[in-house]
Amino acid sequence: MAAASTLAVLATRLLRPAQSCSLRQRPFHLSAVRSEAVVISGKKLAEQIKQEVRQEVEEWVASGNKRPHLSVVLVGENPASHSYVLNKTRTAADVEHIDERRICNAVSPDKDVDGFHVINVGRMCLDQNSMLPATPWGVWEIIKRTGIPTLGKNVVVAGRSKNVGMPIAMLLHTDGAHERPGGDATVTISHRYTPREQLKKHTALADIVISAAGIPNLITEDMIKEGAAVIDVGINRIQDPITAKPKLVGDVDFEGVKKKASYITPVPGGVGPMTVAMLMKNTIIAAKKVLKLHEREALKSKELGVASN
Repeated sequence: MAAASTLAVLATRLLRPAQSCSLRQRPFHLSAVRSEAVVISGKKLAEQIKQEVRQEVEEWVASGNKRPHLSVVLVGENPASHSYVLNKTRTAADVEHIDERRICNAVSPDKDVDGFHVINVGRMCLDQNSMLPATPWGVWEIIKRTGIPTLGKNVVVAGRSKNVGMPIAMLLHTDGAHERPGGDATVTISHRYTPREQLKKHTALADIVISAAGIPNLITEDMIKEGAAVIDVGINRIQDPITAKPKLVGDVDFEGVKKKASYITPVPGGVGPMTVAMLMKNTIIAAKKVLKLHEREALKSKELGVASN
C-alpha cells in the first residue's frame, strides 16, 4: 500500500503545472569509459517523457478539459492500518480466491491505464493501438530512445509473465509497419524451467537480453556476447553481504555484465522510473479516450432525439 501511495503522489505532482525545468538533450549514460557499457539512465529518460506529458496535459487543460487524475485512496496514516489492510487482502485472497482476471476486466478498457484488460491485451496481440502495460512500454521506449537497433536482431526475454515478459516479447517481435509498430526482432522467451545452461546458449547469441524473471544474478558476464544490450527489469530485495542491510538488485550481475555489454540499465534507476512515466502517459491517453467516448454518446443521444421528433 505504501508503494501505491507513493505512486499517487507522483501522479499528483506530474499532473500539476510544471515547475521551471530545462531538459537538455544529451546521451543518457553515466560511463565515460567506452570499454564498458553505456549505462542508460532511466531517470533521465523518464524525466523527458514526463516533461512531454506535462506539456500535453497543460494543452489539454488550456482547451477547456478537466485535468486528468490518477488516484489511490488509503484512509489514515497509521502504520498498523497499512499492515492490517495488507494482511486482510492476503487473507481474503487465501479464503475467497480473488480472481485477478475478473478484477482486471471490471475496469473500463478506456480507463485501463495498466493495460491489463482482456480487450487491451487482445488489441496489443493483434498489433492494434491499445493501452500498453507500463513496464513493457517503458522497456520499449528505452530501446527506441537510446537508439538500440531491433530490426532482424536476436532478442532473449527471460520471464514469461503475462504483465511483463510476454508483452515485452510481443512489442519486440511484431511487424514495425502495423498499426501498433513492433521491433521486427527474433525473440526467444525463457522461464523458470529453462535450465541455466540452455538459457546461456540463447543469451550468448542475443543482441539484446531483457531479464524480467525476478532472480538475482540470473544473467552473468559469461552468458552474454560482446556488445550486447542488456535491459534489467528485475526487482529483488536481498541482504547486502557487507552491510547486512536490505539491498535492491536486478536480475543482472551489473558490475560483471557492464564490462562486455554495449548498453545496460541499472537497478534501481533504470526501468523503474520508466514504468511510472509510461503510467502517466497512459493517464492522459485514457482521459482523451473517455472524452471521445462521451462525445460519441452525446452525439448519438442527439441523433436519437431528432429522429424521435
